[in-house]
Amino acid sequence: MSPADGSAAFAAEESRLRPLDIRHVVIQPAIAHPSSANGLHNVVRSLIAEQRAMGDDARLCLFSDDPGALTGIPADCPAQRFPLGGPRLSGRSLTIADSALDRLLDGAGPDTVVHIHGAVKPLFAALARGLYRRGVPYGVTLHGQCSHVYNIAGRVRRRLPAAWMRFVDGPALARARFVHAITEEEAAIVRAAAPSATVRLLPNTAWSARRDGLPAPVPRAAPDDDGPTFGYCARYEIDHKGVDLLIDGFAAYRRAGGRGVLEMAGSGPVRADLERRALAHGLGSAIRVHGPVFGAEKAAMMAGWHYFALTSRYDVMPTGCLEAALSGLPLIVTRETGLVPYVEECGAGFGVSALTAEAVADALARAGRAGPGDWREMAGNAHRMVVGIGDWGRIAARLRTAGYGRPS
Repeated sequence: MSPADGSAAFAAEESRLRPLDIRHVVIQPAIAHPSSANGLHNVVRSLIAEQRAMGDDARLCLFSDDPGALTGIPADCPAQRFPLGGPRLSGRSLTIADSALDRLLDGAGPDTVVHIHGAVKPLFAALARGLYRRGVPYGVTLHGQCSHVYNIAGRVRRRLPAAWMRFVDGPALARARFVHAITEEEAAIVRAAAPSATVRLLPNTAWSARRDGLPAPVPRAAPDDDGPTFGYCARYEIDHKGVDLLIDGFAAYRRAGGRGVLEMAGSGPVRADLERRALAHGLGSAIRVHGPVFGAEKAAMMAGWHYFALTSRYDVMPTGCLEAALSGLPLIVTRETGLVPYVEECGAGFGVSALTAEAVADALARAGRAGPGDWREMAGNAHRMVVGIGDWGRIAARLRTAGYGRPS
């Protein structure tokens, strides 16, 4: 080996051993759910915890005008809030001020990487341009942010957002050190908008071997002659989460002779609309629409469920589904969640074939026909499915190598 080769090898090894300075950026929407109930926040905090355990300096940088936005974030997750400010369009900030960039990059050096979560328009492109001009590498995780633009077959749903993504967000995605896609469908969206982007495909998960160990499935009784309890626990967003499909599909299932109940828990301003929708079907207490539940109250409610249902139009591998499956709940999910291939391969529930109430009713009917033995097998398979995906430590290590460019 020549002296030059030896110097290069030494520099590479030194770089590998130096901790990374990872600044996770989240741009908070105008209407935000508490951090503890925010799936994106939970993912980011999980990554930060694993990265800090690996020796890297990881922190949360939250862009929000809400002075209480950091409430509920654990003390072991270093976090800083950056007010948005600047001109607005429909309540959204259009630019990022140099002063905000200065604060975000305070103390940055050659080992700094900015990891942007959610390509929130229009600030994402402005932030990416600012980082690029300053020579700071950045990566992006979409978190389903663009799934409303294209359908699962890759066809454009909305022309104007698709044009924005191609011509405004596309260059920002192409200049990123990596774009983290959670499903194959999301990776295809990135390649359509930015063919030269460096795409890294990594799943979400719901557990950490280092922090909590592997949770055991929750003991549950199999459905009896009264039928199963189908459960939903997520934000009440009608179009995004497809809760209209779930309520209407459950009603169609009951009209066709199905048994059991649908129990829903969530937060959001459309709860009253959902209660009226449920009431219009005339099923009485067979559809129960509750407010938000957390912690022990949430665990107690879900312990009485037999299936976790999410008929989302846009979600991408939602952690709420993974947490439910890890607790031993078989899933009933739309293809749009990206979870159907996992569910079908593992025998962990039922996929919904289309975004219609009829398709939802069909999936619920198949679930309702499962005997106690079949249900128990699905419950065990649901837990094994999430275990097989891997824990946050493994995903953080793969992200460090494949995304940030450092061996773990």
